[in-house]
Amino acid sequence: MSPIRWTHGTPQLGREIEAALAGSAERLRDDAFRSVCVLRGMRGPILVKQFRVGSGRHPLRERCKACVGRAPAQREWRALVALHAAGLRVPEPLALGTLPDGDAVLAMEWVDGTPLAAALRDAPPARRAILRSLGEALARLHRTGWVHGDLHAGNVLITARGPVLLDWQRARRSGARSARRRDLAFLEYSLAGLTSRADRLRIRHARLGVSPPLDDDGRHELRAAGDAAERRAREHARSRSRRSLREGRRYARIALDGARGMRLREIEPAALAALLAQHRGALLARDARLLASGPRASISAVAAEGLRGVVKESPWRGLARALADALRGSAGRRAWLAAHGLAARRIGAARPLAFLERRRLGIPVASWIVLEDLRPAAPAAFALERGEAGAGEVLGALARLLVVLHRGGVDHGDLKATNVLLRRAGERLEPALVDLEAVRFRRRLGDARRLAALAELNASLPDAFPADARCAAFERYARALPFAAGPARALAELVDASLARQHRWTGADCDLVRRRAD
Repeated sequence: MSPIRWTHGTPQLGREIEAALAGSAERLRDDAFRSVCVLRGMRGPILVKQFRVGSGRHPLRERCKACVGRAPAQREWRALVALHAAGLRVPEPLALGTLPDGDAVLAMEWVDGTPLAAALRDAPPARRAILRSLGEALARLHRTGWVHGDLHAGNVLITARGPVLLDWQRARRSGARSARRRDLAFLEYSLAGLTSRADRLRIRHARLGVSPPLDDDGRHELRAAGDAAERRAREHARSRSRRSLREGRRYARIALDGARGMRLREIEPAALAALLAQHRGALLARDARLLASGPRASISAVAAEGLRGVVKESPWRGLARALADALRGSAGRRAWLAAHGLAARRIGAARPLAFLERRRLGIPVASWIVLEDLRPAAPAAFALERGEAGAGEVLGALARLLVVLHRGGVDHGDLKATNVLLRRAGERLEPALVDLEAVRFRRRLGDARRLAALAELNASLPDAFPADARCAAFERYARALPFAAGPARALAELVDASLARQHRWTGADCDLVRRRAD
């Protein structure tokens, strides 16, 4: 290995690192952005990062950043030096140097610890203490005048001495409240799938140094931190959705029979072609593979080359709709984006495998979406018929789904009980959404829109679901997301709207319906 020009650190340490790098270092990561390895057998384990300044994808850009002192290695070194000197629990910085090709090498203390996600999973009794100490560590960081810039669960180790924050290449000095709230928002968002809402509030309380009863300033800061977390969730979801339309590590373009679209890179084009051929065969044969067929869409559940999927084809439905699709995207494209948006929000939905659309003069004339086949999961509407769960359990799962959807500003657009599949996950039912092309992501859902979605779902459930179980599920939802007019008024409006749909529910055992009839 070529000699490294060390700008920080002792010459002896530099020689030891170079010798170890030339030997058998334990490599943890190696990609277009950086290489990370562990060197053992010297004065203890050392973590070494090689930042691809000259050998990566964007050498000119990275060299320019290095010239003005804004390269990731330089920023991480400055942050580690300042924070270690201030007594914060961060890896001790040991050496910084440059390779002849321009790549930067940063050496730091190796920290033994448990990743935050594993610590929360493996030590439930200690969960509250871990989260409280994490909020306090973030508060200490911000008191030093620094912000992390990329704080998520993967950048936190839990050690015997407490949490240690890692990966400081985006750190900077800032006393702005917005920057500090952004740190907290990034952390809270990354923990959404690992902790409860109450647990995340504990982090917020510890970071802000507030506890009940709260004064006006405390309440304002808590609300502001919550708003920042919601913004982070929206930003990340939009970013994930946009990336799904570009080729990259996870996605690839596909062209089949004059149609073009995107696929998951792990899904082979030949397998997708075989699935679509099976779908066409199901349409011709009208056999058991065909789940639905009509002028709006044809849906089949097919398998080929070890791949199982559900194919939904949206055909030509007239010039007016085609022109609308030219602006908003075809049904297949909308479903593909919606599925990725739901996944980014950690909302259960069928996994998207690919979408294709056929265009004429830039106007979509047909489209296909290929989703994972969730069977034997059953639609919520038929869960009682199959005897897989009781009414209370099914309605409880639906209430949880609605709270998560509406708290996140998600409007499914066609929330019937046949479009929610229920899967058994341990001791509880987990809902998963299908039929996704009408999904919309909004900043907030008003009471009227929420009641419309509740009525659509309620009306699509048959009378076998008793009224008392429906009311219990509604009360659970209304406690989590109150209505401005109060729960009683909202329930009355929900009953009226459900009956007006004239679907599966007749209200036969509902006291409210009987009293009105009398």
